[in-house]
Amino acid sequence: MTDADFDKYEAKEAQRFPGALYGSPSHIRLDWLDAFDAALAAKDEEAIQRCIEQRPYLAQYITPSTGHHGIWLFPKQQIALHQPNGSPGKIPDFLAVAANSDGYTWWIIELKRADVQFANMKADAFSPTANKALVQCTSYLNQFDRYVDTVRSMTGVKEIVRPKSVLLLIGDSRQETPGQTSMRGNVNESLSDRLQVVSYDRIRRHLQSDLGYRRRNRGFAAEVT
Repeated sequence: MTDADFDKYEAKEAQRFPGALYGSPSHIRLDWLDAFDAALAAKDEEAIQRCIEQRPYLAQYITPSTGHHGIWLFPKQQIALHQPNGSPGKIPDFLAVAANSDGYTWWIIELKRADVQFANMKADAFSPTANKALVQCTSYLNQFDRYVDTVRSMTGVKEIVRPKSVLLLIGDSRQETPGQTSMRGNVNESLSDRLQVVSYDRIRRHLQSDLGYRRRNRGFAAEVT
């Protein structure tokens, strides 16, 4: 494939899901790791949100069984309105659709702070942040299960189907105690069809791996933007 053919292919892929932010392996740049580390260090969900919006391919590192295919992100799409009974509206941080060998799979991605772990220090209960996140994640999937046509209408994304599960990004496995890591793993094992709790370090490790490979390829150093 010539460079021109590849550019044409990428432009077509970017428009596959209109309105989405498109991420491709070809977008990776050497300065991404520093930018991602800076976002995590800010101890602010909004900083992480902005970092991923500017580099959508980062989200591909947490979507299971997607290899190095493309990913499309819809940030902050409202899927349910605030209700008169006081129930809040529902706005996931991202709706994501990732390509794989079988086609396309949808996910919900919810972001929490990187400096707050999923389990408390004793690893005998969820942290307060995790408790809140679990309620949010459950409500997102319930909305899809009950009112998927409403979700399509509100988001304007007619192709959307019920997501495979919610991917909850929280904490950093490099700072977890063994008990916290075990508790997170147990939740993933028991709730895998509805929720997967992922450490931000997964993104970091996969990005480091890709950057290590690409640094060995001639000409990549000139691609920093």
